[in-house]
Amino acid sequence: MKYEIAPIGAGASRVVLRGRADAAGVDGIEAELGTRLRETAGHVVVDLADVPFMGSLGIRMLIAIARMAGRRGARIAMTGVQPQVLAVFETMALTDLIPHAPDEAAALALLEG
Repeated sequence: MKYEIAPIGAGASRVVLRGRADAAGVDGIEAELGTRLRETAGHVVVDLADVPFMGSLGIRMLIAIARMAGRRGARIAMTGVQPQVLAVFETMALTDLIPHAPDEAAALALLEG
């Protein structure tokens, strides 16, 4: 699994995840991603368009990102969630904790609203 972080507008960052969010994929990025996100400010939009599989460790990582953002008064939203991944999120009620939107602009609107 790979990731990129980039600022988007004032007070928000985009995290693009690529690859399978399984044990091996998450283990390879989780610590570094957490460190880098602690250094950012504002809301976080997580782009999952290139994540075809989300296992329990991937879900745990998303929850950790949400908690990290919450501790600094920010929130996260997801975008680009593939249908099979969204079905898992809805089954686990993760979408109640982390909202999802069809695109980045809609995700930012959710976070700023």
